[in-house]
Amino acid sequence: MTTTAMKIFGEIRNYPVISTHCHHLPDEEYTGADLRFVLKNSYAGWVAPPPDFKDMNAVAEYISRYRCNSYFRWLFAALEELYRIPFRIDTVEALDDAVKRAYVNQNHHLNVLNKDCRYVRVVNERQPSPGSNLNHPELFSPSARCDCYFSGYVRDKAEPNGFYPYSSFENPDISTLAEYIGQMRLAIANYKKNGSVALKVAIAYERPLRFENTSAAAAAKAFNNPHATPGEISDFGDYVMFEIAAAAAENDLPLQIHTGMGILDATNPMGLLKLIRSNPETKFHLLHGGFPWTDDTYALLSGFENVWSDTCWLPYLSTRRAREYLITALEVSDAYRLTWGCDAWMPEDSKGALTAMENVLSEALAEMVDDGAFNMSYALFLANRILYHNARGLFNI
Repeated sequence: MTTTAMKIFGEIRNYPVISTHCHHLPDEEYTGADLRFVLKNSYAGWVAPPPDFKDMNAVAEYISRYRCNSYFRWLFAALEELYRIPFRIDTVEALDDAVKRAYVNQNHHLNVLNKDCRYVRVVNERQPSPGSNLNHPELFSPSARCDCYFSGYVRDKAEPNGFYPYSSFENPDISTLAEYIGQMRLAIANYKKNGSVALKVAIAYERPLRFENTSAAAAAKAFNNPHATPGEISDFGDYVMFEIAAAAAENDLPLQIHTGMGILDATNPMGLLKLIRSNPETKFHLLHGGFPWTDDTYALLSGFENVWSDTCWLPYLSTRRAREYLITALEVSDAYRLTWGCDAWMPEDSKGALTAMENVLSEALAEMVDDGAFNMSYALFLANRILYHNARGLFNI
């Protein structure tokens, strides 16, 4: 880090944080956690399964092969900061013991978020329990996931996490598309009434993000039709997405949309152009910077004041790309439309994600200070906005 970056880093490590996108688990799922559980349920687990800690050759191979990966870099840093033991061949068993001892305290996972991560609020999304605050309303504000409504063209079809759309309806005894949309919009209103502060759509893991403003008649061809064609199912999903966007505006709920990584077939943010243009009252909270199609997000940020960008996951995916992303996103938008969330299941991963963001943010802002874009005082103002105040305003927290 440069001298300027170090100064910024030292300041922002004391700032309160609102994590705008998280997947924290219910209390009971952390019972008996050990290092293997942490690795398996972190982003490192997406890359490779944890090794046998008693096999030193396997541990050595694990470290040497993946140490360059951003997930491992920041998770290892978080583990060392939290447990005071580095992840090395000769210390891995001691680290495992330290993790086990920590989780004997049933509040350990919450303590990491509250104390080590400085979170004053977490916008959390849990499937298959949309709208859940994990019985900790003082910390977690739900983002209600709406992916199930894309699956509801047939009654007995669940979304991939096992949640059935009809289970959210006040009156599931319906037979028409109009009734289905009515019950969906009522369910969204009830999510708001019960404490949800946002809606979430992660359909990029299932289909392209290219949404057309299709007609109800076209969408109805798939409804209650187990033999619907892929085109008819796509029309149904397009219609549902526009209705979700309209309901988000009606209920003053930001609409969080997973962009970028997913099925990788047209999941770039520009596919949302017609949806955004047609819904100027909806607050679109686009997640992950659209990585690897970050240029798309720059264009949408620049062109539409109802678009926010969340840098969640991006510093973990590619630390260097995240630094470049923040600079350009600030240059094309303003101080009020960038946010950050940990996007993690495990508290250790959350700490790693925050540490990555603190480094990325410090270096990005320092580069702009040293380049003469603004002074140190404004850099700290921006950091405070991105880590806390922008989220507070967007989600009415």
